[in-house]
Amino acid sequence: MARSATPVNFTLDLTPAAGPRSGQVARAMIEAIAAGQVQDGDRLPSTRTVAVTFGLARAVVVGAYEELTAAGFLVTLPGGSTRVEHGASAAARAGAFGAALPAAAGPAVPASGPPARDPAGTRPVRYDLRPGQADPQLIAGRDWSRAMRVAALPAREPGELDSRPGGGTAPLSHADLREQLASHLRRLRGLAVDPAGIFVFPSVTLALRAVAAVCGLGGARVAFEDPGYAKARRALADAGVTIRPVPVDEDGISARDLRAADRAVYVTPAHQFPLGGRMPASRRAELLARAAAQDILVLEDDYDGEFRYDVPPLTPLRAMPAAADRVIYFGTSSKILSRGLRVSWAVLPARFRAAMTDYLDRSGDSVSRVSTAFLAGYIASGALTRHHSRAMRTYRARQARFVAACREHIPGARALGIEAGLHVVLAFDGELDDAAAAARLAGRGLACVPLSAFYASPGPARVPGLVCGYSRLPETSAAAAAALIGEVTRELAQA
Repeated sequence: MARSATPVNFTLDLTPAAGPRSGQVARAMIEAIAAGQVQDGDRLPSTRTVAVTFGLARAVVVGAYEELTAAGFLVTLPGGSTRVEHGASAAARAGAFGAALPAAAGPAVPASGPPARDPAGTRPVRYDLRPGQADPQLIAGRDWSRAMRVAALPAREPGELDSRPGGGTAPLSHADLREQLASHLRRLRGLAVDPAGIFVFPSVTLALRAVAAVCGLGGARVAFEDPGYAKARRALADAGVTIRPVPVDEDGISARDLRAADRAVYVTPAHQFPLGGRMPASRRAELLARAAAQDILVLEDDYDGEFRYDVPPLTPLRAMPAAADRVIYFGTSSKILSRGLRVSWAVLPARFRAAMTDYLDRSGDSVSRVSTAFLAGYIASGALTRHHSRAMRTYRARQARFVAACREHIPGARALGIEAGLHVVLAFDGELDDAAAAARLAGRGLACVPLSAFYASPGPARVPGLVCGYSRLPETSAAAAAALIGEVTRELAQA
């Protein structure tokens, strides 16, 4: 018996927009699903019927169906019909597709921050070299959308099976994420930790404030790298900590510079921020020995430790045998995926775990359930491992092209910190007002940050420089960006 055609019982907002027409149709269908016009399990009309109804080319509708199927919102049934996948409605309402699609229009990922603008805030820049940002366009849209669709499923009770085809459980709890983060840290950072010691936060700055409260650092003195990560310094200061700036050299902070009155020390040993030094094993051992002898906590920020280029791996301080009761380890998803995900973590020694649990119960500094479930599923599926491999190859190529271009166009600058991370420091041996250079570059369409901005004391940097992130700089733009930096710094040097 012939199957009756499924009628079109929904509307599509096909207002012209940027991107492929198939992507516009797919977005309109997501809006229809989110609005409840189409629900989970509904059989969709054929591509031919939709094309005729809305006056579209059939190839455009076919493309839209394919994009939505690849993202996990639709499923193709035997016989060629298509229905809405279970969980698609919740995912659509949660914004799983965001503003873009996983095909030519790019992956559906949260933005990594507002677009850079010139000092007057009037226009976006041509070259975004702000440090500390991942490129979300490298994320595979299919992996992202599928993980988000599962994350948007209703929360389950412990031990409850979800109702997705095939059964199984949806990883929707903090406990699931802690298990997956422990696996991630072991594979990518060589760090074996008890999942019970992992606590998740919306940002590293909130994690630092929580640690300061739980570990009794309010009113105490903390040794802090200088230059160093300004947001972390402010977070600790806001928590009542007294910051003692400690100058760093090419290997980072030295144990010899710790003092008996220091209650803790903040370090970025995998890739010192911003100068980029990698703390060698001998200095790490000295730091831990001094910390143990003087009862000093070590706050280890491994902010972009997943990325290294053509150098042997250096495992975190926390992985060393003497560190389990002494080092508090911080990590974040913002450098490997997207700042918009807002998931960071801290690994605490056993003696602080009960107090941190009580603190979080009282403070409410929790990560959203959707973000928690998303990241747990993203790691469990192997998507994070695949993304890391792909991203590191791309970042290595972008860094190599940018550094080579800088050596050609800016011979007076030294490139620091190129073995790891997502940024490079262009250090100048002569006199240079790096703040003026960054402002002038912004006015000409290039965003970067002066090195002087990362010192604890205002005023000229001891070594002037520009902190340039290359993660979002296409290889084809490297020469032009370096030439512009060379032009501006020469102008200032001659003024």
